[in-house]
Amino acid sequence: MTGKVSEDVPEDVVAQVAAFLGTSTARARGLARTALPPGFVRAVRGASAHGRAVLLVEGATDAAVLTPLLRGPVVLAVGGKHLLPVAGAVAEALGADWHALVDGDADGWRRAANRARARAVHRRSTAAVLRLLPPQRCTVLPDALEAELARWPSFVAALHRHGGQLSGPDAKDPARYAAAAAEARAADAPGRLLALHRPPR
Repeated sequence: MTGKVSEDVPEDVVAQVAAFLGTSTARARGLARTALPPGFVRAVRGASAHGRAVLLVEGATDAAVLTPLLRGPVVLAVGGKHLLPVAGAVAEALGADWHALVDGDADGWRRAANRARARAVHRRSTAAVLRLLPPQRCTVLPDALEAELARWPSFVAALHRHGGQLSGPDAKDPARYAAAAAEARAADAPGRLLALHRPPR
């Protein structure tokens, strides 16, 4: 449990979440009602009611970049990689057309002080998430989102104009990422990111 505000999740949804995750109803109830960000269920229901797909992402910077770039699906940050399966289970139970974006963090361990430990943790966390997500419902980036953004020249230039960076103390600022993405050209954006507008099923 994370101590977040509980959301009203019907028992039939709880049962479907339990089946999706292969866990007990009690645990599924707790996860569905308190693990996800406040308003998550309402946002998924709203997207479905308006015929919009839902793209589940790990954090706020992912949502800040992809919302202005894609301009189609409702992009929802779930609060971390480990919560993507829970979010997917809830979205599935609510009948949403959903897809998840998973950071593979293939080289993320290289940036850590204890590389051996970081490498093992990255691999385990990604593998655990992918075991629970249907392959057709997720896109796995080779590394972190920042590695993809580094291949988007107009975004990088706009981010610098806004005083942001892709690494270091000025990295991962959602407001700067959103402003840069709004100014950047979609024409030079990485294909992997553009494909999330209509991901394969």
